Amino acid sequence: MGKQQHDITAYADALRTALKALPEDDRSDIVQEAYTHLEASAQAGRLEATLAAFGTPETYACQFLEDQAAAGTEERNVWTAAGSFLGSVVMGLLAVAFVAVAIIDILVPAFGIWVNPATGAVYFGLAGMTSRAQELAGAWLSLASMSAALATALLSYVSARAAIREVRRYLKASSRPVPLPGAR
Repeated sequence: MGKQQHDITAYADALRTALKALPEDDRSDIVQEAYTHLEASAQAGRLEATLAAFGTPETYACQFLEDQAAAGTEERNVWTAAGSFLGSVVMGLLAVAFVAVAIIDILVPAFGIWVNPATGAVYFGLAGMTSRAQELAGAWLSLASMSAALATALLSYVSARAAIREVRRYLKASSRPVPLPGAR
């Protein structure tokens, strides 16, 4: 094995070690690509210049490790945005349900939270399930429902804003040009 072949093999081995944080398939592809490029450079008499452009194996590996970290962050941002959006929708629907309960309680006085003192069973809805039922919440049901609606609507708004912010970050990150290896 000549000196150039030894240098190429040593560089590829050091690069493989520096890329140990990457999955094996990615690591093998990167090392093979670098190895092929270095061999072609050696045949053209430019091995030293190519090695200088690549930098140390650790330096060269950093760009791939940073790309992987950025890709993982972008993927997490997408899932964060999806979770925030789903949370926003659920909270919005819950707010609508609380408003509906408050309106129904105002319009239909027989609607409420009832308890049967004989059995201890609690009912939500219209009175008449039993003649002995006593209302638990009374007028407080409307006030509590409107307060809960306001709180869940606020949470829905905050969650929707978080989802929009994460989508904007993702779109901004995905629109950046990807640097080529060895480019300065």
